[in-house]
Amino acid sequence: MPRIYNSIVIGAPVDKVWGRIRDFYDMSWAPTLVESCVAVGDDPPTTVGTKRLINNAFLDRLITFSDKEYRVVYEMEDGPSPMSPDEISNYAGDLRLYPITDEGKTFAGWTASWDSTSTDGVDFMNEIYASLLKDLAAEFKT
Repeated sequence: MPRIYNSIVIGAPVDKVWGRIRDFYDMSWAPTLVESCVAVGDDPPTTVGTKRLINNAFLDRLITFSDKEYRVVYEMEDGPSPMSPDEISNYAGDLRLYPITDEGKTFAGWTASWDSTSTDGVDFMNEIYASLLKDLAAEFKT
């Protein structure tokens, strides 16, 4: 089972960072990689089961949403190679924020795991998540 982990410290309080990313349909905070992120269906963006399509390539379904834990967990239902349904299954991405209370900053950790006989997607997804986290941190640079 391939698994990846990326993290970053963001120079803003957790409530402020969470407020920026809690809308499952809004990835405008990630301009380096995300050209489009659209809702699939009419569900509100924090409703478990809601779907989004990123860059007309990645179809994600929200499986856990928690304002209390500052957490979003989703599964990838479709994606380009090497993350296509023909190559992987049971993809779960987990983005969680933690307050760094003594500094008024946020620790963001992003993990993903999936079933596959290949590890081809590890570098591919690591690069994506590292870039997304850098974009998120850049949102709060002063």
